[in-house]
Amino acid sequence: MGKIKGCIVDSAPVASPDPQVWASGFSAAFLKKQSVATKGMLSSNNSGMSALVESKSSGEPKPAVAEIALLAVLEKFFEVVLNLPSINRRLHDVFTLLSSEQPNCPQLYIYSSADRVIPAKSVESFIEKQRRAGHEVRSCDFLNSPHVDHFRNYPDIYTSQISEFLEDYVLTCHKDS
Repeated sequence: MGKIKGCIVDSAPVASPDPQVWASGFSAAFLKKQSVATKGMLSSNNSGMSALVESKSSGEPKPAVAEIALLAVLEKFFEVVLNLPSINRRLHDVFTLLSSEQPNCPQLYIYSSADRVIPAKSVESFIEKQRRAGHEVRSCDFLNSPHVDHFRNYPDIYTSQISEFLEDYVLTCHKDS
C-alpha cells in the first residue's frame, strides 16, 4: 500500500451493495448500446425500432419494455444474491476496506451527474468521506456523459484531468524518490 502514489477512479464507487446499481450495471453490459444507461438521447437499433421511449414529463429517455423487464429480473436476482450470508459478508468486508483503508495518496474521481449506473451522489458522498479522512481528493463531474463514457465524449478534458493529476502527484513523487 505504501508504494501507491495516486489513485484514479472512473465512474465509481457506490457506498454499499445496492441491487439497483448491480442490476443497472449488468443490464447495460447485456444490452450494450441498446441500454438507456449507455446513452443520453433517443436512438434506433438495427431493426429500426426505437431503443428508448422519451418521457413526456421530463424529456429524458426511458428504458424500452425489454430493458424494464430485464432490470426487474436482475434487481430481484441481486436482492437475493447480495443478501446471501457468504456473499454479503465478503462484499461488506470489501466495501469497508475500500472506504476506510484507502492508501495514503492523492485520489482523483471522474464521474458524471448523468450516470445511470453509479449515481453521482454516491460518488460525491464517498469523495466527502475521503476528504474528512484527510485524503487529498480531486474530482471531475462530466455532467452529461453516460457511465464509463467520459473519455469517448470528452477526450481532451479527460486526458488533461489525468495528465494534471499524474504531473501534480504521481510523477513528482516518483522524481523525489
